[in-house]
Amino acid sequence: MPGWPAGVQRLDVEDLERLGIDSGNQLFWDGSRVEVTRRLDLTGLQKILAAVVAVCAVLGGLGGFMSGLNSGTEFLCARGVTWLSCPVHSPAAR
Repeated sequence: MPGWPAGVQRLDVEDLERLGIDSGNQLFWDGSRVEVTRRLDLTGLQKILAAVVAVCAVLGGLGGFMSGLNSGTEFLCARGVTWLSCPVHSPAAR
């Protein structure tokens, strides 16, 4: 076929008899399981950037958790629930 890589041939209707599928929805060709694997290779710069993004994501998650915890504590303190620690306000010195 024009435009196809060398050594690749077109499938005909007769070739469909060589295809099979099992109960686990795995594809077979002539009784052998068809397996497609691709490896993800990152460059050194990409690995560094991925590590920086991962650290930022973890820190952002922790920051969001702490902010939510603080807001929850303030919400409960305003309603008289003090089983979490409530801030003690001293009278303002004037």
